[in-house]
Amino acid sequence: MKKLLLTAVCAGFSVALLAQTEDKKVQLGLAYQVGMNFTKPGTKIIERDGVGAHNSIGVNMNYSFNPNIGIMLGLEFDFESWKYNAVTTDRLYYNYIDSKILRKGDEGQNESTLFNLQHRKQKAVYGTIPVMLLFRTNMIGSFRYYGKFGARTGVLLSNMATDEGFTFANNDPLGAQAAMTNADMKTKSDLFPIRSSIGLAAGAEWNFTGSTSIFAELGFYYGFTRVHYGEAITGNDRERDMSLYQTASGTADYTTLSSKQKQIVLKVGILF
Repeated sequence: MKKLLLTAVCAGFSVALLAQTEDKKVQLGLAYQVGMNFTKPGTKIIERDGVGAHNSIGVNMNYSFNPNIGIMLGLEFDFESWKYNAVTTDRLYYNYIDSKILRKGDEGQNESTLFNLQHRKQKAVYGTIPVMLLFRTNMIGSFRYYGKFGARTGVLLSNMATDEGFTFANNDPLGAQAAMTNADMKTKSDLFPIRSSIGLAAGAEWNFTGSTSIFAELGFYYGFTRVHYGEAITGNDRERDMSLYQTASGTADYTTLSSKQKQIVLKVGILF
């Protein structure tokens, strides 16, 4: 009798926990995301060099409208890198002082150094807000499965670049070349300040104790905003601050980079 009563109590407790998990309106927790950046240049003056890296950490919140439909919100910090090669037939130059790349109008400063860009590794940090619809199954034992669809929109917090290329004797493009690596260069006017992508993800959630769960998901995101400034939103693009230029015409012909990104990511986390 005691064993039967104990079994009944345990079963009732398990059902209560299961109901608590299914009916809980809000789940809040931590998430870590790792993945790959696939950058597609939108200009012929550069080409992609391999696959970039994506790392993200932040907080996620699931809000349930009912046991099967909800919304996922969050605040995440994305740490990213990707690489370009400059096409050799379209030589790119900039002028710099220490770690600062000079913008249009400042390149004539006497203390600046002329640099021929051959290879760039871009590093950026974004503060990103994901907003995604959440579709979940009912609990199947300790598990339930879900799909997400929505957008991730981020604000650029910092960006730097490590450049490989050449400097020139007397800052003369026709002078003797010397190989140079410029690490952690400040590229203030290069990346667009807002980045947004749409995507979908699928995963599983395991309720391993009480109302605490861990989850894992695989997602694909397509960036529909440009990564770099590109053409100015308003006004004459040639009047905007730019740093890269070509000299095919004998004068500094300023230009901008152009690209978009796709991402494949794996996210894991814990929800309470």
